[in-house]
Amino acid sequence: MKSRRLILLLIFILFFTGCYNRVSIEKLSVIVGIGFDVGKDKKEIENVAEYLIFRGQREIDRGVSLEVGKTINEANSNRQLNLKKNYLLGTVRAYVISEERAKLGIKDIIDTCIRDQERNLNTIIVVSKGSCKDIFEQTPKEESTMADEVKELIEASYSSNFFTNNAGVKDLANMYYQEGRNIVIPAIEKKDSTIRIAGIAVFDKDKLKKIIPIEEAIYVNLLRNYDVKGNIALVMEDYKKAVDVECISKRKVYVDKVDGKLKYTIKLNIEGEIKLNTYNFDEENNVQKILDDIKIQLTNNLNENLNKIIERAKNDYEIDVFDIQKYAVAKYGRENEESIRESFKDCEIEVMVNTKISSTGRYK
Repeated sequence: MKSRRLILLLIFILFFTGCYNRVSIEKLSVIVGIGFDVGKDKKEIENVAEYLIFRGQREIDRGVSLEVGKTINEANSNRQLNLKKNYLLGTVRAYVISEERAKLGIKDIIDTCIRDQERNLNTIIVVSKGSCKDIFEQTPKEESTMADEVKELIEASYSSNFFTNNAGVKDLANMYYQEGRNIVIPAIEKKDSTIRIAGIAVFDKDKLKKIIPIEEAIYVNLLRNYDVKGNIALVMEDYKKAVDVECISKRKVYVDKVDGKLKYTIKLNIEGEIKLNTYNFDEENNVQKILDDIKIQLTNNLNENLNKIIERAKNDYEIDVFDIQKYAVAKYGRENEESIRESFKDCEIEVMVNTKISSTGRYK
C-alpha cells in the first residue's frame, strides 16, 4: 500500500513541477524534505535531506542524507558528490529548521528559498525543538515520508488551537520583509516515535527569540489571528464538572496614542458551540439559562487568560507576538517603525471580548 502511495506521490510532484521531461525518473533523487541545522563548531551548516529513489517495478527507496558546507548550496553540492542520481529540489514538501540553527539566524534560508526559482514558495516551514536529523530519520507512521508527516501535521492544525494557514515560505517572507511584523511559525518536536506540535516559534528579525509552548500559544493565536477555530475548556472542579466550547474567533485591531503612548485595542468576536457540558447538565431544560451562564464563564476565562498572556508578552517575550505593530506603522509612518518596535514593553494593550454561545449542541 505504501509503495503504491509513493508512486502516486512521485508522479504527482514530478508532473506538477514540470520536471518530468528533463530526465527519466530512474535517474532522479526526489528530495521531499530538507532540514537546516548547524555544525558542531557552529562555523559550518548541516543540511539534512529526505529523498526518494524510484527503482522501477513499483520499488521505491527512501533515504536521509546529511551534508556539511559553509553555505546552503555548498552543502547541496557536497550531497551530489555522494548521490549517484541528480536531485530535484522543487518537490520539497517541508522545510525544518532546528532550534539551534534558528537562534543563529535564518536570513540565508529566507534568501535562498525566495531567490532560487526551483523552490516552491508554498512549502511548509517549521522550527524543530531538536535536531532535524532526529525528525527525518524517524519511520513515517501515517504518511509515506516524514516530510509529508510534517506537512499533514501543520495543515491539520488549522482546524484547532486557533492556528491559521500561514506556515508557508511565502508567509514567512511576508512577515520578515513587511514593516512592523515579526516571524511567527509553528514549532514541532519529536514525541516518542512520532512528531507533535510543540507551540510557536517567535523571531526577532531573522533570529529565533523564543518558542512559546502550546498552552500559551493558544491564547497568542487568539489575539493574533483572524477567523480561526479552537476549543476552550472551562473546568470548574475537574472533568466531572466542566464545559468544552468550540469557538470561532474574529478580531479587529485599533491603534491610537494616549498621553504620548501607543494604545492597541484588540476586539475579539467569539462564537461558540458547546461540545461538552457536565457543569450545569441538570439544567438542560432551561436552554437560555445554560447559554447565559456558560457565556459568563467563557468571557471571564478569556479575559483572565488573554490579559495574562498580554502581560507575559510585554514583560517576558518583550516582542510583538500579536502582529499589531503593523497597524501603528501604517498609521504613524514607516519612518517611526523602530521607535514603535522599541515601545512595545511600554504600550497599552486592551482586549475586548464579545462572546456568543450559538448552540448547546445536540443534547437536550
